[in-house]
Formats: sequence, structure tokens, C-alpha cells
Amino acid sequence: MKYLITFISILYFGFNCHSQIDRSAITKIIKDQPELTSVINHYKKEGNQDKLKAAFFLIANIDKKGTTLIDLVDKEGTSVNYNIANFKDETAQKKWLDSVAKVRGKLQEKEVFVPDSKKITAKFLIDNIDSAFDVKQKSPFCRGISDADFYEYVLPYRVGSEKLESWREAVLSDFSQVQKDSVYKFTTVLAATNYINKIYQKRFQFGGSRYFSQKKVRSYSELLRDKEGKCDDMCNLVVFALRAFGIPCGFDGIPYKRASDDVGHGWCFVLDTKKQKKYPFDALSNNGPGFFNLPYKNAPKVYRKQFALTSEKLTIKDNNFIYADFFENNSIDVTSEYFETENIEIPLEKKYQEPIYLCIWKDNWWRPVNYSYDPNQSTAIFENVAKDNLYCLNRYRYSAFQEVNEPFILNKLGEIIFLSSMQSKRVINLNDYVNKELKNAKNNVKILEFGTNKEVCQKIIQTPLKKDEWTVIADAILTTNTLYHFIDESNKVKKNFILKNDGSVDWY
Repeated sequence: MKYLITFISILYFGFNCHSQIDRSAITKIIKDQPELTSVINHYKKEGNQDKLKAAFFLIANIDKKGTTLIDLVDKEGTSVNYNIANFKDETAQKKWLDSVAKVRGKLQEKEVFVPDSKKITAKFLIDNIDSAFDVKQKSPFCRGISDADFYEYVLPYRVGSEKLESWREAVLSDFSQVQKDSVYKFTTVLAATNYINKIYQKRFQFGGSRYFSQKKVRSYSELLRDKEGKCDDMCNLVVFALRAFGIPCGFDGIPYKRASDDVGHGWCFVLDTKKQKKYPFDALSNNGPGFFNLPYKNAPKVYRKQFALTSEKLTIKDNNFIYADFFENNSIDVTSEYFETENIEIPLEKKYQEPIYLCIWKDNWWRPVNYSYDPNQSTAIFENVAKDNLYCLNRYRYSAFQEVNEPFILNKLGEIIFLSSMQSKRVINLNDYVNKELKNAKNNVKILEFGTNKEVCQKIIQTPLKKDEWTVIADAILTTNTLYHFIDESNKVKKNFILKNDGSVDWY
């Protein structure tokens, strides 16, 4: 009990930490894993206050951290001993799964979460802390680093929900002594990062569609074993490597690109402690730090993975009340670091006792990127909303999103323009509009009335005897200042657009 009292006392009065934890949460952590008091006792005996504070940070934020285990089971719930590493490619994987399903019936995933608070050992945590501080002393790229940045960008013992392992030791053992010496000879963090990034480019590549739908987060050893994966995998691999060398770094990402695009993206950043500046880069690519150009215009939200628990995750306890996506990752909103943003307030027609979601359009339905919650709220408030995007407020009921108001555009000036309040409309001839996306469209392209999926236009194929042109379908009329849905199957393009009175086309 005396260690618990000391733990709480130092955390509140002697530890400048940006994580907010209540006393009951701290008590629960120590109660669930009494062995963690050994970590505190270890550094108290050493008299090392820096490592003691670092231990407090990790323990205080261990809640909700853990390993996600995903198994494939038959209809009886019995494992079929599926291991993705056993297959050379997707074809071999599918052949094996089909053969098993013929005998065992329909297969399904079984997900088990093993919390760190019940699994992690004092030795593992001590080894991680000691290794992090050792590299902090060696690395020129940690000079002048603040405690808060060190705790977030070097110290954490895990990146996501991968299995626990001694990845710092594994990374350093994968480098020759010459390579390790070379890292610290670079005079800038950008050069050192590029050097490490290029080494791993030869060890891991983007690809393997079977990994794209996989929920499991792979550890350092599993990533090097499999040698391919999605952008998140590449980011995790690079973060492991950089942190092992004492290069402060992290992981940013967008859940979706613009409103009509189909996938999100993740990328890394490194912290230059001399300039106190973060440099983003695409992991394992030539689009490295200092040369990064985010190719996704005005993504609605950019989030940064955090180790520290955010206050929001602590105040909203019921993940059945808030849409589940917002509980998958402990992250903070950094949209304003990449795009022009605006804080917006939207009056609601009535009061709601449930969360109101800010959504973008993706794959023919609204997807949430943020939420506003205040019991009996009559106004929805959202911060750091990217400009020049199409949005709509929704509520989540009966496992589906329902519109609370009509779609609106947050324009480049930060103005909210509802579709019904746009300029006066007029009938138009689409063939008069000069726009690259429209002119390059093929004969199987369609234009649908947004929200109803009613087809209003199609593209007629171009032949030597007939110029390509758009034709109106049935009795539908295409008008300006109205939102439409553009589908180009051949080029796999799905976008929304508005034809404006001045003859221009705005895409969303």
C-alpha cells in the first residue's frame, strides 16, 4: 500500500505529465497487476528519478493497452490453426481456406484481447525503460528532448496492439556495427532517418492483399518474417526501428481521404529536437522526411497515435454509446498541422441526448470522422475541421447512420454552405463544361442524383463518326449548384461534384 500512496503522490505533485488519470484508474492498474509495484520499487532503490517518472508514465497509461489475438475458427468455435505466414501468396491462402471450409464448414474470425495490465511483467517494463534511456544518452537526436516528447516518441514499449516482444534489442541486432555507427554520424535527423528507411526498403514492401483486410497488428519480428503489408504495417516497422536508435518519431494517419475516395492512409513523422519541428514522410518510400508531399487534398481529419490516454477516452466510458471506430485507437486530432481548418458550430433543429457525428461521404453512405456530445445538445460543435470538403451531420441508430440535417460544404473561406442555400439553379448542357475528369470519361460512366442514386446522365462512346457526349436519362434535368455523384467504373473513380453557374466544376 505504501508504494501505491507514493505512486499517486509523485504522479500528482512531482510529475509533469500531459496525461490525465484519475486516482481510481491508478488504483485499478496496480490492483490488477501488483507486480508493477516492483518496477516502482526498482527505480526507488536505484534513486533514479528520471526512470521512476518514466515508469509512472507507462503504468499510468497502460489501461486499454494490450495484444489483439485473432484466430480463425469453425462453426463449433474450434481453431483451424490458421497462420497467414504459412502461405506464399493469396492463391495458396485461398486454396487452403477453401479446403478447410469443405470439411469444417463456414469459418469465422475470433478476436481475443489480452490486456497489458494483466500480462506485462516487471522485468519487461524495466528492460524497456532501461533500453530507452540508454539510447537516449547515445543518440544525438535526443539532445534537448522534453520529457513529454521522450515519453511519447521514444519510451513506449509498443506501437499498436501487437504481441509483446523485445523489439529494441531485435532492431539493433539486425544492424552491423558499421551501420549502427553510421546512423549517429549523420548531422541531421532527416539524414539518419532516410538512411534507416532505405535499409528497411530492402526488407519490406507494400503488397499482399491478404494483409490489407487483416485486423491483427503485427510485431517487429512478424513484419520482417512476412516481408509485405499495408501502409500501417510499414509505419509500425519504421517506428520500431527509429525508436530503437533513439530517433523520436510517431505515426499520423487519415481514416479516409476526401469525401469520395475509398481508403485512408498512414505515414510517419520524425521530431527534430533542435528546431522543435516534426517532419512527415511515407514509410519505406522515396517520399522521405524533408521531401514529403501529402497527396491527399484536404482530408477531413488527421489523427496522431498516442501512448498517453486522452482525457476524452477517460470521460466517455461506454463504447456502446459512442460509435466503435472512435475507441479503436488512442489518438489526438492534428488536422490543423496539415490543412487549413475551421472550428464550426451548427444549430440543431431539436435537442439530442446522443452523440452527433460529423460525416463524409464514402462508398454510398456517410462515414463518421468526429463527434459532438453534450446531453440535450442543441448545437453541434466540432474543432479543426478541414476546409473545402463535403460534410453532413448524422446520428447513429439501429446500427446505421441517419441524417440530422442536409449535406453542407465547408468552403475555402471557412463558410458553411448548405446545399439548399446555394445560388439559384439553372438547366445546363453538360457537354458545354470543360473539365478534365468529365472529358476523359468513357462510355460506361454514369452521373447519379446525389442521395437518391437516380441515374440522370450517361456518357456516349466516342467513335470516328460520332463525338463523345453526355446525354440526359429519361425526364431528369441536370442543374447547376446541385450535388451529383460521378461513377467511372473503368478508372475506378467515384466522386461527388457540383456544376456551378460560372461553368466550373467543384469536386468533393
